[in-house]
Amino acid sequence: MAYRIPHHPLVRLAALLALLTAPLAARAAEPVFPANASVGLVPPPGMTPAKTFAGFEHWSGASIVIAEMPPEAYPQLVERFTPETLRATGFEAQGAGEPLAVAGGEGRILRGSQAANGLTYTKWVAIVRGAPGTGLVTVQVPQTADAQVPGPAVEAALRTIGFRAPASLSDQIAALPYTVGDLGGLRPVRVFMGSGLLLTDGPKDVDPEGTQALAIVTPSMGQVAVPAGGEGALARKAFLGGLPQITDVAVTGEDRSVRAGATVVRLQGTAKDARSGRSLRVTQTMLFARSGYLRLLGVAGPDQTRALDGIERVAASLALR
Repeated sequence: MAYRIPHHPLVRLAALLALLTAPLAARAAEPVFPANASVGLVPPPGMTPAKTFAGFEHWSGASIVIAEMPPEAYPQLVERFTPETLRATGFEAQGAGEPLAVAGGEGRILRGSQAANGLTYTKWVAIVRGAPGTGLVTVQVPQTADAQVPGPAVEAALRTIGFRAPASLSDQIAALPYTVGDLGGLRPVRVFMGSGLLLTDGPKDVDPEGTQALAIVTPSMGQVAVPAGGEGALARKAFLGGLPQITDVAVTGEDRSVRAGATVVRLQGTAKDARSGRSLRVTQTMLFARSGYLRLLGVAGPDQTRALDGIERVAASLALR
């Protein structure tokens, strides 16, 4: 049925204005996607696209972080998406998970709080699935900023989650907040959280046995103030934290240099594979700049000398934009 404009002059003017502004309102309600991401949403008022991670940030310290995974990850996440499981990460859920309506897909959501860095955050964790894949959307708002980013605005934003076709891997790499001048013969596997890069030496994209050498590049989440002279302590702390799949990490060498004005701390060490017990070589390079840091962690077997050399070439070519 065609829409008829009312005859009364004032009503007619109001109706015309409504029709003219409707397309603008529709466009404003469309999801905003981080660079080359396939999961997006309409952020709460005052939140803008983040510069160092996939998601949105607010001057108060509130953030929305979007991590993307393959479609098959969704049932695995749903299985572990319980208050009991997430309590181990420090997240205290209020009630059980609930369904989350998602355009073109499905989702689950948990609400609660978490203490970190001397603050208590109101927190939402949602897992969603659509045609392009699985998304993990985490919202954290310092309770001191509840007035700036109120809960109802966050809830409304989460109801706008949508999907689009994913960008090519090369386009995702081109959008990273850093450059990789030399891949060292390693193969890029995926970009994660919009700013992390996983590379490997082998044909498998998923390597549950941990037989392939790998390198993981991650920048700091937002600006991180590292006091002059404190770079080494932070680098060692990150190095000894390693990865969940490796244990018995030990430092065997450390050196410090300067590259294009950035302090570079390079650590070498040994570890064991938590699954097989085999010996590993671990290397870490961290670039510290005023705006934050960039970290490369490489893991390989002692006999994977070509991959170890490639990891060092990648580390030497890294630069913050």
